[in-house]
Amino acid sequence: MKTVKDGDLYRVVELYGKSFELRYGYYEEYEREKCDPVPIYPDFRKSPVYTNEGFPFVTQMQELCQHGESRFEDGCCVDCRYFENGEELIGICKSPKNKKHIMK
Repeated sequence: MKTVKDGDLYRVVELYGKSFELRYGYYEEYEREKCDPVPIYPDFRKSPVYTNEGFPFVTQMQELCQHGESRFEDGCCVDCRYFENGEELIGICKSPKNKKHIMK
């Protein structure tokens, strides 16, 4: 079995006309001493990315936004009625309130 290192490519995900490189790493500094690296997903809250139609990308584990609708009080995007699953824990938010108007 191959040992993965911090920064190694996990895979490239292509969704809705965009491409995302997922690399191994750590979400928290303290994890470096205790864990092997894991695939790191984009932080779409910090650096938003939109489909060509203006829908924002989200990850399943992202906290609900102010427009999210979930049956769980502390739900994540995956629990939201507006979440559309894509691939590798990445999807898009189909909430009309989060859609960005794209000029063509």
